[in-house]
Amino acid sequence: MPNKKRYTVRYRDAGSQRVEECLYAGDAFEARVLAMEGIPFIKTHPNAIDLIRCEDDQTARMTA
Repeated sequence: MPNKKRYTVRYRDAGSQRVEECLYAGDAFEARVLAMEGIPFIKTHPNAIDLIRCEDDQTARMTA
């Protein structure tokens, strides 16, 4: 997976519970698109996403 970073996509499900999914993508927009393609609830409710965070950036800062 060249040039892919780990992104956490957080959304609220139908019961307003927070759910987090980890995806590998080139950027945050691609992570959003992958979440919409792979998670049925997000596909029908794309505005349920409330956070897309690049985890690799945080890991790099923590080790520096």
